[in-house]
Amino acid sequence: MMPGRTPRKAAPPAARGGTGSEEKESEVVSECALQLRRIGDKWNLRQKILNLLTKLFCPET
Repeated sequence: MMPGRTPRKAAPPAARGGTGSEEKESEVVSECALQLRRIGDKWNLRQKILNLLTKLFCPET
């Protein structure tokens, strides 16, 4: 998890009330969401670095 982010709360087990396959699917979905957030964070950092370099080397823009 990234610093400064609050973890998302999981639904209580009683609210899920599903079978094992639904729990596995839920785990897969949350892992996919976590991976997508990490990818987005990396792209965001890359864009911020590029913006900083642009401001340093092209101050007239």
